[in-house]
Amino acid sequence: MSVIRLKYAHSDPLFHYSGLNPIWASNNESIRLILEGKASIGFVPLTYAALNCDALYVIPKFAIYSDGPVISARLFKGLGTGYAAVSDTSVNALAVRRLLNIEIKVIDDPYTALRNFGAVLVIGDDALKMVDAGYPYIIDVGELWKERVGLPLVYAVMVVTRNYNYHELNTVISAIEKSLELFERDPEPVIQYTASRIGVSRELIRQYFGAIRYRVDDRVILGINEELRIFGIGNCLRFLGNKA
Repeated sequence: MSVIRLKYAHSDPLFHYSGLNPIWASNNESIRLILEGKASIGFVPLTYAALNCDALYVIPKFAIYSDGPVISARLFKGLGTGYAAVSDTSVNALAVRRLLNIEIKVIDDPYTALRNFGAVLVIGDDALKMVDAGYPYIIDVGELWKERVGLPLVYAVMVVTRNYNYHELNTVISAIEKSLELFERDPEPVIQYTASRIGVSRELIRQYFGAIRYRVDDRVILGINEELRIFGIGNCLRFLGNKA
């Protein structure tokens, strides 16, 4: 049984105690691996789930989102002109484009881009490293979204392919629930693990895990619907279960 987890720090609480052996994937890789049949269950950016809704169901139990400042998605201040974003971002780049009405060039190396552009959108572990190192920033994407939209900004959702195995899906859901419960009971071991893994301070990861949310409720569903509307992506998502 193969499961996709996103490679960034935000996914550590979901999988640290799960006992699963997930495939670690970037945002862009996650949807490709699922569509290619390398796994039938996993987390993918909301945008990719919506663009492939004919092949997937969304599991409305877990997601990766923020309801205010997120820390790991920021527009960092550069030395040049214009705007750029790392290539592995979809949700955050669209949020910045739509809310600020700016054009963004896609780049791969955020550190080089900071010398060439006036502002660079960096996400995930690289963003956390920049925050920890004190790089100046212009905007925190989660904070901007909260101010302008007033709903959670959903980065990734849990999906399963249409030909899913019921037993496998329930096994994965139970394993993730167990991991999340253990993390919530005592977050410090996961904080220590994540801080060491990516090379940043424990205090930063403590703050970060305080900003990231995982459990889906009706307000998160509203956030998903509004997010796709703002992004201009047709909402044909099918939720497996009773949320719609």
